Amino acid sequence: MNAPPKPDETQRAADIAAHLEDVSVKLSRTATWSGIETQPSYGPEDIRDTDYARDLGNPGEYPYTRGAYSQMYRSRMWTLRNIVGYGSPEDTRDGIENAIRMGTAGINIVLDTLSQEAIDADHPVLSADAGQEGCSLPMVADFEILLKGIDVTRQDIAWHSTMMTYPMVVAMALRQGKDISKLQGSHMPDHLQLRLAGWSEAIVPAGLGHRTTVDCVEYSAKNSPKWALGCPQAYDIRERGMSAAGEIAIGMAIINQTFGDLIARGMHVDQVAPSMAWVSTSDIDFFEEIAKFRALRRVWARTMKERFGSVDARSQRLRLACHTSGRSLVYQQPLNNLSRAAVQTLAALLGGVQSVETCTYDEPICIPTEEARELATRTQQILANEIGAARTADPLGGSYYIEKLTNDVEAEALAMLAKIEGIGLIKAIEDGTIEGMMDEYNYRHQQELDSQQRIVVGVNKYLPKNSTLPKRFSLDPGRMTSHIQRFKERKAGRDMSVLRSKIDALYQVAHRRENSHQAMIDALVADGTTGEVWGTVRAANGLPYDPFRAIESPFQYPKP
Repeated sequence: MNAPPKPDETQRAADIAAHLEDVSVKLSRTATWSGIETQPSYGPEDIRDTDYARDLGNPGEYPYTRGAYSQMYRSRMWTLRNIVGYGSPEDTRDGIENAIRMGTAGINIVLDTLSQEAIDADHPVLSADAGQEGCSLPMVADFEILLKGIDVTRQDIAWHSTMMTYPMVVAMALRQGKDISKLQGSHMPDHLQLRLAGWSEAIVPAGLGHRTTVDCVEYSAKNSPKWALGCPQAYDIRERGMSAAGEIAIGMAIINQTFGDLIARGMHVDQVAPSMAWVSTSDIDFFEEIAKFRALRRVWARTMKERFGSVDARSQRLRLACHTSGRSLVYQQPLNNLSRAAVQTLAALLGGVQSVETCTYDEPICIPTEEARELATRTQQILANEIGAARTADPLGGSYYIEKLTNDVEAEALAMLAKIEGIGLIKAIEDGTIEGMMDEYNYRHQQELDSQQRIVVGVNKYLPKNSTLPKRFSLDPGRMTSHIQRFKERKAGRDMSVLRSKIDALYQVAHRRENSHQAMIDALVADGTTGEVWGTVRAANGLPYDPFRAIESPFQYPKP
């Protein structure tokens, strides 16, 4: 007869059993990450109302559900992009050169928070933030340092920025004697997303922000037709807290308002839409994201044709610029983020996007290190060359599940869009309706995390006993100190009589609520800073020159 186990052995067996139970893989959720309930399986009856020619079409054919181009990646691969931006222009220039050596085909430059908000690097309250989460570029001269030897009429550079970016690049090109009609590159002129992504009304009032977007789109379409416009910038909207359908709904509301206002100015949708690209995220729910990209192309195509009267296939065929989800990455066990980013990248490719930036695994911890950026680049190279992601267009098209999920995401998006437009987009932003939707989504998201209805590995389940953080990015603070000192010296050495005349002209144009982009460019050519130029636009619109009210305008504005 066997002796009973010793107490410590009994406890040990119980601990092992509990551990095995804890690490076993189980279905934790039947709804999608955005909350669409799914079925155990799908069949023909779930898509019986779908008509192939009307609702899908072949890849490259209206309504472009299955892809923008017939051959997709066989004819042209997606652009492999890598975000770079930190510290001084010299710091970021080093990062660009490293990224190119790693095999990055497209360079995306991110500006620091001050440059994003058109606040100068020597701001008395905020200068410590200069260069912290992007490149500090307060003057055209800084763009010239960053892009020395790069011809902006030949090299495609994507700018992850909204305020003042296009005028700054144009001003630099004009100072170099370039033809701005040949300007290459892109930026994100969607000022409303800044308001929705967390910037306060004091920094970007919705009305002024939207009017500036329309001004920028109008000016660039007429003067730089090769310049691409990342509008809507739905990535930050989604990251702020919104479902896949909500991304489509809010993004389309912005597009509909923008195109409506451009048409009121005498433009046709086909003059503008071919230059547009939707800036999207690829979040963690693999199948839902694929369905979202497909639904989005269909909604866009039908809106361009049926609502705005487009007759140009280039307007109806949406281009998608995608970045995997930074929000989905977590601080705990950061190497797990490599898996998350790889799955999100694959979803984007199977969804048929035109460019992809893969997040680095260390983004929740620090500015991406060189090693992390290289791994993000290698992720896309593996997907392109080893697993066959580029082999055929819309490879999951025809799946009953994907087709039903595409329909469900579209239906939810259109219902939300109708609600927003029923209120009016600007009013829905100003009265907090849209932010209320975002807050509700985030509250529900957190509740599900707390109750483990939503599992995030390493955060609320499968917790590590020990986790070693990776090496952090390090930046030489001396370069930023020199950069800010150089900026002050440049300001002191300007021809103020020329600059004052340009600032006066800008104030008068902005006060009349006319398109102020040419006047902004003229002031930047004359060595105006982003803070001075945008501050003047603010003042002309009855707002404080400095949104933080820490400084007064150095200019005496003319009476209108």
